[in-house]
Amino acid sequence: MTNKLWCVKLIKPLKGNRLPIQELCTELGLTVQYKPAIVPNTSRFNSQLHKLKNLIHVQPLVIAPNPYPFADHPFLAPNGVFYPSADKLETINKKYGNTSGVIDFPGTTHPTVKRDILDKYQALFEK
Repeated sequence: MTNKLWCVKLIKPLKGNRLPIQELCTELGLTVQYKPAIVPNTSRFNSQLHKLKNLIHVQPLVIAPNPYPFADHPFLAPNGVFYPSADKLETINKKYGNTSGVIDFPGTTHPTVKRDILDKYQALFEK
């Protein structure tokens, strides 16, 4: 499965880098260290990200199966999981598909918790 979007974070400061590199980061929305930016997974953007490979961390954007429990607005978690608002969830999942295969669980997540989350996620696509 190919992801359509990347969650990209600037992990090193821009200061001290060449001006074209700084301009490219600004163009991609990577101006604040550790603040995630969403970038399309296309050959054009992938070649730009490759130029920044030592400054950034790239991971697939995962769309959560449920809205974030404590927020009534969309929420992008630091681990690259996007929690859409409840009214947009079904539309987003139809457009971007099932991303459960790339969910980045912390190493300490108990296997039953992972299974429960993935079961709920799969149920969303069986409707």
